[in-house]
Amino acid sequence: MLDNIDLKLKLKIMYYITIFGAGSFGFMMLISPSFVIALFSQPAQDLYIYGVAAAVWAAFGLIAILGLRDPIKYMPILLFQFVYKLIWVFGVFLPNLIVNGVRFDTITLLLIFLLFIVGDFLTLPFKDFFEKKPE
Repeated sequence: MLDNIDLKLKLKIMYYITIFGAGSFGFMMLISPSFVIALFSQPAQDLYIYGVAAAVWAAFGLIAILGLRDPIKYMPILLFQFVYKLIWVFGVFLPNLIVNGVRFDTITLLLIFLLFIVGDFLTLPFKDFFEKKPE
């Protein structure tokens, strides 16, 4: 019983981080993309692709609000967040690091993603995702 309470508390912390981190940043990107681009010294990019990232992060923030109400039920949101950020680190960041070197805006994004990856890794009960439930 205590483990379940601890799990719910840890999940709620990650939902709050997602709401205020990803969610607020996503909405800031949607409301004022030029401010965010200037703030992080990002190079010019396709605004539609930029908008997709903003919408996804805003959606994570909104759905994480539901996770505060029922932390266990919405764990897949944190799992999805964990997996896509790992894919980005190993499939986008590292190959570009090897080919193009380091850019400041990319290091900032990497550090933010690593915060989420570590938090999700320490929070999510991975064995429960793979455990077969009795029918």
